[in-house]
Amino acid sequence: MLSEPSRVMLIKRTVACLEKLCSRSRLLVTLYSFPYRRVIKNEIALTEITADDRVLNIGCGAIPFTALLIAQFTGARVTAVDRDPDAARRAAACVRRQGWAHRVRVVCCDAARPPWTPADFDVALIALQAEPKAPILAHLLGGMAATRVAARAPSAAFQTQYDPLPQTYTLADAVAQNMKTFDRSVLFLSSGAARGAAREALAKPAGASL
Repeated sequence: MLSEPSRVMLIKRTVACLEKLCSRSRLLVTLYSFPYRRVIKNEIALTEITADDRVLNIGCGAIPFTALLIAQFTGARVTAVDRDPDAARRAAACVRRQGWAHRVRVVCCDAARPPWTPADFDVALIALQAEPKAPILAHLLGGMAATRVAARAPSAAFQTQYDPLPQTYTLADAVAQNMKTFDRSVLFLSSGAARGAAREALAKPAGASL
């Protein structure tokens, strides 16, 4: 019988493989992304994303639905990153297949040691499976860059199965999410960031739906 860590690793690998297979089909990408539409709208409101923002999506996987939906809902330009070369390659092909290459680019790199500075982005969204979260957040929230950072926090039943969010930083805000593996998205602000009045980022889509 598999131990708990082995079972969790098997589930994660199975999900990653499933995403890679589904990423080749426009229909399957649409179906896979559908349950996350409300999640992304909540995170857009939480981080106040507009079309003028430069958005970073960390841990995009082979189906970069977060990046695609943000581009669709707000018109913002999004950089989606994954450290798995195969996932990043498939994600880039998925973006082209979905017709969003003019708004979404995919980069293969380790977000804990990235080739960018926090000043290159206004907003960052960290996927639940992204790790290690401590150095990723340290890089994004260090210095005076005006960065709003959202991260998905695992629900109680899954807290031991995902890399935890460090307790080093003060939460600026949070929004509840009705998902099995994570129950909220939390907001961190860098020292140079500030939040204004809520923006109407969700008024209308920037293009055709997924």
